[in-house]
Amino acid sequence: MTEPVAGLEAITDDSRWDGLLAEMPNAHFLQSSAWLRFKAAYGWTAQRYRITGSAGELGYAAVLTRRLGRTFTVAYVPRGPLLLQPRPDSLVESLARLEPLARRQHWLMLKVDPELWDADVHWARASLQARDWRPGEAVQFRNTVQLPLTGTEDDLLAAMKPKTRYNVRLAMRRGVSVRPLDAGELHLAFDLYRQTALRDGFIVRPRSYYEHLWRSLMDAGMGVVLAAELDGQLLALLVAVAYGHNCWYFHGASGEEGRSHMPTYLLQWEAMRWGRARGCSTYDLWGAPESPDDPDDAMAGVLRFKLGFGGQFRDGLGAWDYAPSPLLYRLYGLVSKAALTLGRAHRLRTQQRE
Repeated sequence: MTEPVAGLEAITDDSRWDGLLAEMPNAHFLQSSAWLRFKAAYGWTAQRYRITGSAGELGYAAVLTRRLGRTFTVAYVPRGPLLLQPRPDSLVESLARLEPLARRQHWLMLKVDPELWDADVHWARASLQARDWRPGEAVQFRNTVQLPLTGTEDDLLAAMKPKTRYNVRLAMRRGVSVRPLDAGELHLAFDLYRQTALRDGFIVRPRSYYEHLWRSLMDAGMGVVLAAELDGQLLALLVAVAYGHNCWYFHGASGEEGRSHMPTYLLQWEAMRWGRARGCSTYDLWGAPESPDDPDDAMAGVLRFKLGFGGQFRDGLGAWDYAPSPLLYRLYGLVSKAALTLGRAHRLRTQQRE
């Protein structure tokens, strides 16, 4: 059994863990017990820690680990560690608690991507570099768009850009309705999601993965799959997740039919209303390009759509890796990059043939 690491208190009780995180303003659903249980079905093991330092409690980190073959183990703290006070000293002390865990458990690497934004990115990057962490392969989007859910619904509508507000109301006038799907209808959501993937050229996992994921979030009381319909026809869908004080636009899909009725605009509005009704104070539109000023970026149109709802572009810290053995880490990076390129090409060809 691995010797305990000073400053890390293991937490095994789901209720205690979620209760502690739910009070944090930066709590993320990728650190939730429901997400960890879901990942356990796909080869990941979770370890959850309360982190303490010289001045007391620093924050929390759920660490997901997975074996690669018989030799290596990789570890990932999705959207963490979550810091009670986002400051250089609290980040440095938290890293100093997690690094011995990586060494003692012989991990190939430990990846983190804390919820730190904008001005905080500068000191966080310097703190990580000073401790020999290095920028790593991203798992989540580095940047995003966020907006407050405080105020009245009229306030939220007034904060939107005029064209966005017009499109929300246009969908209403044209009779588009939005309702939550139940667990027995998730196959409809996947069919539309797969159509969107084929049209837009992104990788989609098997049906069972998404149905399991969406059902897990629904069963935990954290997720909803909203469907936009017109005359009984499914036009678009949106998966929203709420955890603590925050709500996220997680997945979206739309068909070719009915796009002129603006169902995706109404879906975002209804997701905002859903999150607000649950007491969430922030809506995260999940993903933005590396540069908000690059008109040639593949996500430039997506960014314009998201900013239309009154959100703010947030510049994120991104993923950073700690490697107990830098040589093995570099070799792994070369091999995994080649395998990723080949695997992506194969999956896209397979999707297009199906």
